[in-house]
Amino acid sequence: MSKCSTWPFPQVLTKVKWPDPERNLFSSPDWLSVLVKTYNLKLFVKFIEREGKVSSYIVYSVVHNFLEDKICMCSYCDYCDGPIERKEDWDVFFEALCREYPRYRIAVRNLRDSLARENAHFKVLSKERYHLLDIRDDLKVLWKKAHDSFRSAVTQAQKTNLTIKVGDKADLKRFYDLHLRLRKNKYRLFAQPYKFFDNIWETYLSSGKGFLLGAFEPGGTMLAATVYLICGDTLYYKFNTSNPSTLKLRPNNLVFWEGVKMAKERGLKSIDLGSSGQEQEGLIRFKEHTGARGDDITHLGFNPPDYKFSQKVILKNFTRFCTAPWVPDFVTRLGSHIIYPYLA
Repeated sequence: MSKCSTWPFPQVLTKVKWPDPERNLFSSPDWLSVLVKTYNLKLFVKFIEREGKVSSYIVYSVVHNFLEDKICMCSYCDYCDGPIERKEDWDVFFEALCREYPRYRIAVRNLRDSLARENAHFKVLSKERYHLLDIRDDLKVLWKKAHDSFRSAVTQAQKTNLTIKVGDKADLKRFYDLHLRLRKNKYRLFAQPYKFFDNIWETYLSSGKGFLLGAFEPGGTMLAATVYLICGDTLYYKFNTSNPSTLKLRPNNLVFWEGVKMAKERGLKSIDLGSSGQEQEGLIRFKEHTGARGDDITHLGFNPPDYKFSQKVILKNFTRFCTAPWVPDFVTRLGSHIIYPYLA
């Protein structure tokens, strides 16, 4: 006999033993705790038990605001695949969600779960690119597998007077300033609120489950930096930023290669380079040139009858205003704090 149950997060942690909770960053308890602390997200775990053990589960957020009503697997995640034992388990989860939230649409950010992609209830909405670098080979072999242009950029950067080092909490603020300006000036998008990175620091970096790696000029100015997180045997290349005016020095390439070395020193097996929009050709090319293998993150969805999508005009106009070139950075930062909880 199988049994389908639901528990809110984080109460589920004391009630149920998850199978392989560190299987990926985005369904791990630490990451979900960061999301709850930052955005007050309503998170739940729905699971199927067989013979007293959890055999399948999904992690999902319940989104209800002026923009939309949505069940998402899972908000603020590149992807969120729970282990699914049987094809019919997805039908059980789907029917339970529709029964509990009949007017909500369902969104699934899928990478490795082929059973979700095969489920007849879901349609493909869009796709993003995903890259994973296997680093089990010797460092010299990894260097040879990288593209010529990547190796050339690293070599070029090594000839400069840049210093690559692990940053402290003060450097996190420098990272955030770069991150905010890049998102604002290049992409006309909000950066995540600083509280998000502060919670990441307290949950991951302060306890050695990640590090902030930066490229600095001799005077101490940060030119580029990456927030790396560790989950299981994988290093996650999660957040990267840089000063566009200094890209000719190739700091991003050098920071990444040093990240590979640090991952090897820690005995990790792979580097997850995350998602990239199909239109981000430069970013996709950078990831491919590291030697990483590409795949698709498939966005799946279900819409109940007569579901009305929000046009999100308010969100769009607010974003365009707060990221205008003449708007001070502190206004953009305040805007991200206000609007980001609605982007779940």
